[in-house]
Amino acid sequence: MKRTAIAMTIGGLVAGGLFLAGGAANAMPSDTPCGASDVHVTVARDPSNAAGHEAYVLTYTAASATTNCKLEGAPTALAFLAGGQRLPVTATPDGSEAVPVNLRAGHPAVSRIVQRSAAAPSATPNFVTFDLPTGPYGQPVSVEWPAGAVLKGDTVQVTPVSS
Repeated sequence: MKRTAIAMTIGGLVAGGLFLAGGAANAMPSDTPCGASDVHVTVARDPSNAAGHEAYVLTYTAASATTNCKLEGAPTALAFLAGGQRLPVTATPDGSEAVPVNLRAGHPAVSRIVQRSAAAPSATPNFVTFDLPTGPYGQPVSVEWPAGAVLKGDTVQVTPVSS
């Protein structure tokens, strides 16, 4: 009888611990992909660059102090707009490894739009639109392009989000 009571007590504690751990893992906000309302995005010229290239940094910051969500991969469906018209510039992922990033207040994330610096200037966009890097179903956002910043060539590469 005593052994049965002890076994039931231990079994109950283990089951309760698994239930609590499972509940915490399922409710963890960093497992939730970021939505457009969770993220504030800006774009600025990147002061650092690899030889022969220049870049613009997309900075993702938490929209509120309670934001805690996940970004992963590169922005998709990237388009540049000037005067409301889509510019003929193609964006492709650069092939870097995509690691999940937990976006929260005080912990921004970045990705880059990279172009060849020797390419001929092609256009000066007003906006860049793209789907957030949250997997196959990223939400669309539109960000004001830096005033006077020129795109070069007809292709750019986009890096995955990183912290």
